[in-house]
Amino acid sequence: MTGFSNVKKLWNPNKRKEDGALAAIRVLQIMPAMDTGGMETFVMNLYRSIDREKVQFDFLYHYDKPCFYDREILSLGGQITKLTVRQDNNLPRYLRELREFFTAHPEYRVIHGHYSGFGMFYNTVARKCGVPVRAGHSHNTAYEHNLVGQLDRVMSSQFDRELTDRFACSQRAGEMLYGSHPFKVLPNGVNTALFARHDPADRAALRNELGVAEDEILFGHVGRFTQQKNHAGLLTLFASLKKEMPRARLVLVGGGALEQQVRQQAKELGLENSVIFAGVRGDMQRFYHAMDVFLLPSLFEGLPVVLVEAQAAGLPCFVSDTVDPGAAFAKNIHYLPLNDIGAWVQSIVTSDLSRDPDARSRAIEAGFDVRTSAQYLQNFYLEQYAAHSREGEA
Repeated sequence: MTGFSNVKKLWNPNKRKEDGALAAIRVLQIMPAMDTGGMETFVMNLYRSIDREKVQFDFLYHYDKPCFYDREILSLGGQITKLTVRQDNNLPRYLRELREFFTAHPEYRVIHGHYSGFGMFYNTVARKCGVPVRAGHSHNTAYEHNLVGQLDRVMSSQFDRELTDRFACSQRAGEMLYGSHPFKVLPNGVNTALFARHDPADRAALRNELGVAEDEILFGHVGRFTQQKNHAGLLTLFASLKKEMPRARLVLVGGGALEQQVRQQAKELGLENSVIFAGVRGDMQRFYHAMDVFLLPSLFEGLPVVLVEAQAAGLPCFVSDTVDPGAAFAKNIHYLPLNDIGAWVQSIVTSDLSRDPDARSRAIEAGFDVRTSAQYLQNFYLEQYAAHSREGEA
């Protein structure tokens, strides 16, 4: 890729089709990066589930750094191009590299942008370079109340301008990003079979690894250590819960910039022996099976993949009322006022904390099995690619 002054391209040459074989169409997924997050997990769920003999994903990042899903993407046949604009803020170089990239890759007839903040740039360049299908995807319902969040809000307000097709994880998320323009709600599907599968021996093994006794109640949370996920409120809630449920423990799965701050708060609250920091994990289904209760007191969310996963695993879920109610499908999910800790404690200690044995069937019926979303998008990509290929030949 000569001419790309600051671009890193990764690919696995062993996954190429042999000469003369019918190749899958290639769809470019545009992301900030591919670390562990709800948006990234959803895209990977899709990628694992589509027929890769027909549709292959490639990825364009806005960071040049090693990412959690890099190795799996390459193993599935995807190509990764990494730009540096989120590290060096060099907008002129970013625009030049986008032009060079799309000029060098006319095979991309369909792009799918999940990064709304920079969509005003990459969608415009893609259009000028002749990319006919520019889909956008809304994954959230609000922005963090800091400088970065507000800048993202301003930049995302231009995301809709060059789109040809619009998707959203929920009705609220679509309305926030697209306003009055029509959009398709595509639920954040998961592999329901994986999360519904229970192995008592594996549950016992992981709890033993975490140092959790079988007679202890393990509360769990999954999410990046950011302002949005409200770990400060979560620890304050858990401190109150411990007074009512002395045998309670809490496991936090994830990583992020605020982790040390959360660790310090746990120490100040006297919870250092009750809170487990499990880090970033790739075996999430095991954690949901090891948990007894799932907590999600986020300040805001779109349609959180982790909540879909937790429900599919049958866990009783206690969720802040700022989370989109469209995420609910199980019978044991409770929405509670964000700042009313007393209401949370009362609800938890008086609720039935048993698992929902019919969680998977409820998830499938509500459209939260990833096979449903993957089939819809696969058909969309193939139809759009075929239609615009015919236009090019006409």
